Amino acid sequence: MFSKKYTLSTSDVDAFLELKLSTLFVMMQDVATDHAETLGVGKAKTLDKGLFWVITRYLVDILRMPRYLETIVVKTYPGKDMRFIFPRYFQIESESGEVLIRASSTWCVLDKATHRINMKPFDTSLPEEHLENELPLPPKVTSGNAFIVENRKVRYSEVDLNGHLNNASYITYILDMHSRDFYAKNKIKNFIINYEREIIDGQKVDLLSDQNLPSEYIKGTVDNNTIFEVNVTYESR
Repeated sequence: MFSKKYTLSTSDVDAFLELKLSTLFVMMQDVATDHAETLGVGKAKTLDKGLFWVITRYLVDILRMPRYLETIVVKTYPGKDMRFIFPRYFQIESESGEVLIRASSTWCVLDKATHRINMKPFDTSLPEEHLENELPLPPKVTSGNAFIVENRKVRYSEVDLNGHLNNASYITYILDMHSRDFYAKNKIKNFIINYEREIIDGQKVDLLSDQNLPSEYIKGTVDNNTIFEVNVTYESR
């Protein structure tokens, strides 16, 4: 188990003084990266050898979003390795131990030269851990009949150290599909994202939606190829 404390600043929250979902994804990525280093599967075993970690799926269940100036603890731990798939779980708590958010994710390791999955990147398995009431692993997104809402061009500042659109930037694209008025009435309760392909700077991403509140199906495409798919469940404020 690895944990890290954060106190939410002005840049971490939205217009309703709640933690941005995109910032949550940044925090989860940071603690996962830090934990990978302590487990011996960080930069020396990946980037320095032409490999890199990629996230394939996320499932996030929000009990209560943390608020401005609140201090939270982001915990993470690995599940049981499944050949080339590496599960990782997250639990976000208040300082007093109240569980605010739970998440599960699946990761794999790609070869930077071929962009193919490395079937056995490490000599040993990661230590398996579990907490009571943890989420199941993320399912496949249920698709819908979506239509284009808008499009975005990927900018250099949005790509990560692997040269691809950062996973948190996907979330920003998704959130920006709706207005402040929409979020004044609806807040995200459950969020599933399947990352299908990488996006690089300069590419144009079409964002499609099939909304039937309290649910919404969202898809991102590049040249009609599906890049990511999302299922969102909202609840009224």
